[in-house]
Amino acid sequence: MSKTVKCLSLFAGIGGFEVGMSPCGFRFTNTLEWDENCCITLNANKELTGALEDEIKPIDIMKMEPADFSSEQVDYIVGGPPCQSFSAAGRRAGGVAGTSDTRGTLFWYYCQYVKHFQPKAFVFENVRGILSSKKGEDFKIICASFEEVGYRLYWRILNAADFGVPQQRERVFLVGIRNDLNVAFKFPRPTHGPDSPNKTPYVTVRESIADITDENEVVPPYGGKYGDLLPDIPVGENYRFYTEEMGHPNPLFAWRSKFSNFLYKVDPDDICKTIIAYQGRYDGPFHWHNRKCTVEELKRMQGFPAEYNIPQKYAEGVKQVGNSVCPPVAKQIGMALRYQVEGLSEYEVPLLEPDEVLSFDKMKGKRAKKTHEKKVTKVVNDAQMSIFDYMQEKPEYVDEKKHRTFNGHKIVWKFVDGELFVSIDKSKAAPVATIDLNFFGGVTTNLKRIKVDAYRSDVHDEDLTLMWNEIHRAISEYTTYDSLMPLYGHFTEPYPKFVIKFSSDSSCEAIQFQKVALDEKYRTKILAFSKFPIDVEDYEEYFARMRSIGFDVRTNQTNRTVPLEHFRICYPFTLPSDWKDKTEWE
Repeated sequence: MSKTVKCLSLFAGIGGFEVGMSPCGFRFTNTLEWDENCCITLNANKELTGALEDEIKPIDIMKMEPADFSSEQVDYIVGGPPCQSFSAAGRRAGGVAGTSDTRGTLFWYYCQYVKHFQPKAFVFENVRGILSSKKGEDFKIICASFEEVGYRLYWRILNAADFGVPQQRERVFLVGIRNDLNVAFKFPRPTHGPDSPNKTPYVTVRESIADITDENEVVPPYGGKYGDLLPDIPVGENYRFYTEEMGHPNPLFAWRSKFSNFLYKVDPDDICKTIIAYQGRYDGPFHWHNRKCTVEELKRMQGFPAEYNIPQKYAEGVKQVGNSVCPPVAKQIGMALRYQVEGLSEYEVPLLEPDEVLSFDKMKGKRAKKTHEKKVTKVVNDAQMSIFDYMQEKPEYVDEKKHRTFNGHKIVWKFVDGELFVSIDKSKAAPVATIDLNFFGGVTTNLKRIKVDAYRSDVHDEDLTLMWNEIHRAISEYTTYDSLMPLYGHFTEPYPKFVIKFSSDSSCEAIQFQKVALDEKYRTKILAFSKFPIDVEDYEEYFARMRSIGFDVRTNQTNRTVPLEHFRICYPFTLPSDWKDKTEWE
């Protein structure tokens, strides 16, 4: 057996690189991780990570210099700087800042450690989105920085499923080889799937968790607002099951109004979608038994061994798993390094040719075509249709007039030929503010329009919220959707099913902000405070007031992916707030 090699781990997380590479003889002189909870997990698994430190303590790489560590030479450096600046999840959370975001510039610290220690090689891991961030300019900057400190670079997108992980997880791996070494690095060939030497089948979710029998870990069946929808969703599907495009007779969501992990239920006999770190209540993967997957299950689905211990509460455990590198991928890269850089035959692995295209990339076009076919084709499966048969029929609309009082406001609804007219505090001829919303694309059977007029002359911020709440309430009460949000889509790729017209001469602060929110020049984009069209004394305080009204406007104080002194308005309307009030129609 060959001797071990010394390695430095940066941005270690819970040690995905370490768990994978330690069986290949990598020993970690230092493990740098700033998160205290991750350090607790690392210390609980030192026998599996190859850590040489007595105790791994939280270290902020931005507050230390490479020279602060031992001058002892390290052979390799591995790590993946936080990727939210480049990831799809980051875009959902507040936009891609790329290298302009603090987390995006962490690669620079990584580069300084490479420059200082001059290892034989390094491995840099990140999300696929890093390649397209700022039209590829960010990745060019990263590569140029590593080249300047003396390294030849080789990069490839690898899919964890190709290495025995039951998960569709594509990540960019950038390997740097020191210029004085006569090595042209090649990436390891997949161990599973159509590109593997023996065409070994993918590992399924069921296979990865088959031995988990601890019933104490199993959470109860899922409930809440959408939990009752899970039992009818077929394995391998998500919220799309409840869309018109999939043939559902009582659609609850618009097509592409949610992300693919929303209500996603794993197929036990297949690989699953990417496990994300920050799961909302209805974000999957859900177990086929209609519950959240346990941390132990997610850990196995990420490729960690059974004996790896994550001593954290659920949300923290999920975050740690979702942010980690898959150990089986790291292992094969580690073996490829020791084989090619050090010439050790015991670590020989089949290698990929530089221009070889892997099957998962070849399949992207086919998958896109398949998705499109699902979108335009009605469901014909008898089993699914039998489920649909039990669903509530679409509501029928009748012309009627009804009113109620809410918090001192007199609200009147009037239906005329499929159009709903809402008046709030009608006491004069002309309204002070109007929202006119017209549907299209088959959202409802008969409800074509909602027009809301507010008449009070002393209109306040909360009056605008009330107007939008009435719209959310009407959609919830008289359609199969619960609010405007599932009809709008997520803010990075809006596919609205309606058109909004807004008019008001009021100088009310909220109404002035409403006009800005409806302007595409200012919505969905990350903009500097100086670009905001209204003169504001204190922007952070101002945007905080708008959030209290119900507008989803984000700054660095609420979302770290938004740079300092920048803002992002996510939706053209206020979000539902206490709109399911207890008032009854009179």
